[in-house]
Amino acid sequence: MTKPNIQRSNEIYARAKDIIPAGSQTFSKGVTQFVEGFAPKYLHRGKGAYVWDVDENKYLDYIMGCHPIVLGYCDEDVNNAIIDQLGRGTTFSLMNELEVDVTEKIIDTVPCAEAARFGKNGADATSVGVRIARAVTGRDHIAYCGYHGWHDWYIANTDLNSGIPEFNKQLAHSFNYNDLDSLEQIFKAHPDEVAIVIMEALTILEPKDNFLHEVKKMAHHYGALLMFDEIITGYRFAVGGAQELTGVTPDLTSLAKAISNAVPLSAICGKKEYLFALEKTFFSFTYGGDCIGLAAASAAIPKIKENNVPAHLWRVGEVLQTGFNTLVKDLGLDDFFQCLGYPCRTIISFNGQGRYDDLEMKSFLQQELLREGVLWAAYHAISWSHGDKDIAFTLNAYETALKKFKDVVDKGLDLRSQIDGIPVRPVFRKVADFNSYTREKK
Repeated sequence: MTKPNIQRSNEIYARAKDIIPAGSQTFSKGVTQFVEGFAPKYLHRGKGAYVWDVDENKYLDYIMGCHPIVLGYCDEDVNNAIIDQLGRGTTFSLMNELEVDVTEKIIDTVPCAEAARFGKNGADATSVGVRIARAVTGRDHIAYCGYHGWHDWYIANTDLNSGIPEFNKQLAHSFNYNDLDSLEQIFKAHPDEVAIVIMEALTILEPKDNFLHEVKKMAHHYGALLMFDEIITGYRFAVGGAQELTGVTPDLTSLAKAISNAVPLSAICGKKEYLFALEKTFFSFTYGGDCIGLAAASAAIPKIKENNVPAHLWRVGEVLQTGFNTLVKDLGLDDFFQCLGYPCRTIISFNGQGRYDDLEMKSFLQQELLREGVLWAAYHAISWSHGDKDIAFTLNAYETALKKFKDVVDKGLDLRSQIDGIPVRPVFRKVADFNSYTREKK
């Protein structure tokens, strides 16, 4: 592929940009996160690990809907469960047995789960977890590490906080991964006021010195609950998520994404003594028991467990990660690029070494991978559908793209002039341990 034809994408976007604020429903899917003028803007269909845009360009996808498509697009078992449920109804006037069935499946697979309630987005689950902790402890403050969604309590401390009352900033406090002192400082600054420690237990860095065990110990010492945000890690890093891998069982857990192979569903689960606080605080909405997401989860969870899908993600992900890091080393580019993280979900880090802008490096690599038929946003959300041939195809695409970058370096070319469009723009969100370690060497 040379430069992809994106005429239809551009026509649709011309209709959208004046009537849809920001042009997109999801920030990370919008035009600012891709090389505008080069990358496709709209996808039309997907199957397995592949997608086709509205101009019929085909790509091997590593974004996978921002991580939830853990089995692959149009998984037959999940689709059949949805179709079967559609024939019976989607939302009813009374409860549906699927609510009980999927709760039992969560209890069977997630170590901390003794009870569960459902939402539609990850932020529903993280925010009700905060509410539960506040109800249980009678406290208002939050200690957090990672990204936890769009609600006021979290977004107040980002730079997209217009319209959020100022008091929210005073109640939420960020601590750093692998830094117990930064967490304890929050407890000491707000004695008997912190209700919950909420964190992404595993992202890219590995916990050091029993970090997660010590976080749990510290939270309980100071009278707070511990919640793991397993929106990404649940049913991906292991069937039972990060808590299964690490052996650290939190009080509460938020789940979404892979739980239903991308059909809208989220869950808050945890110990009964805490979950049943929801009988005394309000968490209710029309689509809380929507049967389509629940039907998808009723098929996805057993399939993930029976096929040990996470083991496949780790295996092919290891080949991809090792292959990439070998490539950059052989090309003499390992000072500029690294593939970091757990094999089931890796990122590419960029270090311009004072010579190149990191976002321009990302944009250039994204552009050249698109030419090779790979849709990419600097991470690898590998699925059950990504096979050995797909990994080999990806490494060949990386080799072609990286050789072009090496040519830029060797010839002293201006990198910006090699980008055929507007480069990727900065991401707003604060993720405590994400921006700090992308320059670190293993």
